[in-house]
Amino acid sequence: MKNTVNKKLLIGLSLSAISLVAYADMFTPSSSCFKPSKPYQFNFQWEVDNWNDEVSNYKSCISDFVDEQNRAAANHQQAASDAIDEWNSFVQYELN
Repeated sequence: MKNTVNKKLLIGLSLSAISLVAYADMFTPSSSCFKPSKPYQFNFQWEVDNWNDEVSNYKSCISDFVDEQNRAAANHQQAASDAIDEWNSFVQYELN
């Protein structure tokens, strides 16, 4: 009886873990950067300066987002490479 309960618990936890992993990459991240709207015309220099600042902030935000995504991709690539190394080591030392 106890063994059956343990098996059911293990199966339930495994299915939960699988569903969480599948959910993790279901949505593509997007930046939450504020895209400035250019006025039809500028009447004062402070408006031009403000516009230039908003454009600079937008560019910086996008660059930061891209850098973050590139770091995440590199981490995923490293994890895949580590898994391949682990498999190759297993084959070399345990199967030969």
